[in-house]
Amino acid sequence: MKKTRWILFMCMALFIIGMIACGGGKYADAKKVIAESNEALEDFLGKMDTADNAEDVATALTAFTDEMEKIAPKMKNLAEKYPEFKEGDDVPEELGEEGKKMRELWGKFGTVMMKIQQYANDPEVQKAQEKLQSIMSGL
Repeated sequence: MKKTRWILFMCMALFIIGMIACGGGKYADAKKVIAESNEALEDFLGKMDTADNAEDVATALTAFTDEMEKIAPKMKNLAEKYPEFKEGDDVPEELGEEGKKMRELWGKFGTVMMKIQQYANDPEVQKAQEKLQSIMSGL
């Protein structure tokens, strides 16, 4: 009986330590969503670096749009929960490395948009771009 209690106590202690180390704090839920967004954006930027024709651009843009479609509702909820995210350009310090990475990645997004514009006459690129704009405007 003592052994079972000890094991249960150790499991609870490890769980609590894990929660504190991996996601405690005011923006714990935001960090998870931002990490998900960062991963999708980083993948997209990588694909766009190697894209050299309309088909590659449309494929990369469509894949990114599909990912953002899944993430956008979570981002919208965060914006409602944390109004400070909509205020200005400052990323709250509490977001740590994920917040810094987010800013860096979205900073590169503008350059990628110029590359997308090179293929703006392609119907598939237009379709993917319109869908992305629709998703992003809902945020």
